[in-house]
Amino acid sequence: MRWFFSNKQRIILTLVFYFVVLLLISLRKESIYKYSSENYDLYNASSSFLISDPSGTSRSKLPVSHAFINSVYYYPTSKSLGDNAIAFTMAIDQHSHLMKGHTFKVLGYNSTDVVESVATSQTEGIGRCRYTTMMARTNTISHLERIEIESNGASVAIPFKMARYTAPKPVIICISPQFAAEQWQMFVMHVHAANQFGGHLHIYLTSIIESYYELMKEYEKLGYITMDFWLRMKFMNTKTPYFEPNGNVEWRNQAGAQTDCLLQYKEAAEYIAFFDMDDILFPKYYPTYLEEFNAVLAANPGTNYLFYGRREHEFVKASTLSEFTFTELVQSLRSSQTVKRGKVVVRPDAYNSTWIHNSKHVSFKTSVKVKTPTLVHVQLPVDKSGKRNHSRDLWKIEFGPLNETIREDDVRAIEEDIYRLKNMTKIAALAPYLPSSDYYLPIVFKCYFDSFYKDTFVTKIGVPRCPNADVCDLPQRDDYKCIHSDAQYYSGPDMQPVTYHFTTDSFWSKDIGCYQ
Repeated sequence: MRWFFSNKQRIILTLVFYFVVLLLISLRKESIYKYSSENYDLYNASSSFLISDPSGTSRSKLPVSHAFINSVYYYPTSKSLGDNAIAFTMAIDQHSHLMKGHTFKVLGYNSTDVVESVATSQTEGIGRCRYTTMMARTNTISHLERIEIESNGASVAIPFKMARYTAPKPVIICISPQFAAEQWQMFVMHVHAANQFGGHLHIYLTSIIESYYELMKEYEKLGYITMDFWLRMKFMNTKTPYFEPNGNVEWRNQAGAQTDCLLQYKEAAEYIAFFDMDDILFPKYYPTYLEEFNAVLAANPGTNYLFYGRREHEFVKASTLSEFTFTELVQSLRSSQTVKRGKVVVRPDAYNSTWIHNSKHVSFKTSVKVKTPTLVHVQLPVDKSGKRNHSRDLWKIEFGPLNETIREDDVRAIEEDIYRLKNMTKIAALAPYLPSSDYYLPIVFKCYFDSFYKDTFVTKIGVPRCPNADVCDLPQRDDYKCIHSDAQYYSGPDMQPVTYHFTTDSFWSKDIGCYQ
């Protein structure tokens, strides 16, 4: 039997056919992008598929895990990684594909040859954050000139740096990423204390008040500190869906910054400490950090890192650099009975990566929990003018007499050093432009408190979402502008199971603002 259709019937059948195809595609999308009863939206943003997840709790599995590579270091020789080692630090989506034991293929090129190797990895972070910090390592060809990551026939060239083999001091103190930074008093206190005890600050910056940035630059020129970029993560060109990384990683990917710092100085420093700007260590038994750390580990055979608690303190801070004195600051210090979860100081050959507080891949059996001293944690200073910081009312802590040992000889030496620097022509000229009162500190503290600390430590009901304050609303000011880190951003080709994104040519920008 033959069937005959009129033109009108053919058009109707064609339309029905295309409608069915579109319906099937729509259902296919729903099966990929919906998970359980979660509600979120998929929309096209700057030629990328960005998934909105207001609850911050989605565990959806996407076709591809996206990774933002923070840094890659090459080691011609390494005591712990071996010869011609490569170490990667990245933030990677651990929910779309299982990242425990993840491996990937690396091609290393020099002028005459190419070597293929497999990078093994370890992650540092918590399960409820979609993006986790990953450190990966492999060994490759000598005289390395080019690195590529290859997967299923697709590859991407990744820029790398040479690891450091010399350090300004034997003890490097890695300072976690600063944003909307304005507390220059804490910086002056910390940098001069560290210098007195043989430490060098390596400071990661996302954004900072311009005059404070200029102050840091002068200290960097004098060799007290190293300033480093800590960039917001961006995926410039994607062909597959992804969750926004900055809002779905633990505390600005702090573990990534600390791991980057560790890998930079792994072959150069004798000890590496992972502190915040408001964590200051005063050695108790020896004149320098190096001597004190050596003595603690020597008294505990088989150990390779130290764990210091953080005791809450308050201090009265000066409003201007001209009236800043270390002697008065120490006299105003008051201690609490509250000792928070601590920070570590490590022998770098024993650590390959780290989390915020310690590495999850190094046994506590090789640590020494130092009972005294503790880190002097000066999170909420008191304004010298008497103006009350209302952030102090959110987290009630009682303070009493100072119970840390700060030697008078050290106080005098630090005071003399501060006096010398603040009277240098360039520093004296920029001093009047430093912030004289708090603006961002109470805003950021309240946002952190509301988003995490309140339900973790006060109500103790727990926080289901990733610990993160990327949603903090930071008002911009006309009187104080910020310097912000920036770079050239790149996305590699569409690759499975992981697509890689990275940067080159980092720089300081005046055009972004005081943001995270």
